[in-house]
Amino acid sequence: MTTTNIPGTDTTGDAANAAGPSTAADGTAAEAAGALMGRLFGAALGAAELFTVYLGEVHGIYRAIDEAGPITASELAERTGLDHRYLVEWLQSQAISGLLTIDGSDVWTDRFDLAPGVRVALLEPTSPVYAGGLAAIVPAVGRSFPQVVAAFKSGAGVPYAAYGEEAVAAQEMLNRPAYVNSLAAEWIPNVPGLHDLLTKGARVADLGTGAGWSAIELAKAYPAVHVDGYDNDEDSITRARRNAAEQGVADRVGFEVRDITEVLAGGTQYDLITFFECVHDFAHPVEALVAARTALAPGGRVLVMDERADEQLQAPGDEVQRFLAAASTIWCTPQGRVDEDSDIVGAIMRPHQLRHLAEHAGFTKVDVLPIDHPFWRFYELTP
Repeated sequence: MTTTNIPGTDTTGDAANAAGPSTAADGTAAEAAGALMGRLFGAALGAAELFTVYLGEVHGIYRAIDEAGPITASELAERTGLDHRYLVEWLQSQAISGLLTIDGSDVWTDRFDLAPGVRVALLEPTSPVYAGGLAAIVPAVGRSFPQVVAAFKSGAGVPYAAYGEEAVAAQEMLNRPAYVNSLAAEWIPNVPGLHDLLTKGARVADLGTGAGWSAIELAKAYPAVHVDGYDNDEDSITRARRNAAEQGVADRVGFEVRDITEVLAGGTQYDLITFFECVHDFAHPVEALVAARTALAPGGRVLVMDERADEQLQAPGDEVQRFLAAASTIWCTPQGRVDEDSDIVGAIMRPHQLRHLAEHAGFTKVDVLPIDHPFWRFYELTP
């Protein structure tokens, strides 16, 4: 039987149906595969560009361009002491990526300058939109990745030190802007009674302190407090001590390399104990929370800031959840499994999981605090 296509009549659906359901399914699968290929290409592009951003940061190229104004590759090489040929290639890539402007089309002789927004995002480390830490993630993971690959077979952990100094730098750069801009101005005022406690004077323990910026900003905002910062990473504590001295608070902020599950038992009693973005990383989170509870002075407070994972799994998830899940796989979980008997939760720590940990640590109540943040959720734990 022959058919005639009548103007205005769509026969596409009939043709697809005549061809059978497998043809339609194949078409849908091909479209999905094409979309996925495009998404993965975008991910590869982003990773490659982050490497170039890191080169610009670690060699001070962005800073040199900012200080010198529009500058040629030759002038930049003389100013920085870097190889001219590599700089030409880097400058070209940055102009094509839109991070630099060029006043012509000859990368060898024309002048380059920072594109709008680059100064704030890459040269101002306390800016709320500072993004320099993102670039450091890529070389840190690259340094450790052979061990991560092997760990998937062996089940072993990958020590934090395997990620190199870039890991410490990345975490320091990623979190510092929030501590500088929000810790005292937004977060503390939204914890009932905490501002008054700190204003009058309090002994504070900052557990998992890293490079110390949370402890430092607390001390800067509240001159009557004394803060003890503890972390088991020596490089982080070295940076924390240097940061405290540079910020003029070393007389009220001390840092020690310690296992926090041991250091607090039978020691100083604290009015406030804080965990800023670290509970999900701990190999033994319950033991850490027990240590905090036993070190509390009467009426003491425990504040936890951790990842804002969705309350229930959403698959596929939004970009924040995708970032947390990927970071948990290649960063948090390998580091937390260095101990053979690890109970690490990982970055996807949902509220019910923290409540479970707190209950096993002897806390009677966990309140989610009214602090709105795209990446973090805030809790107060009550003994």
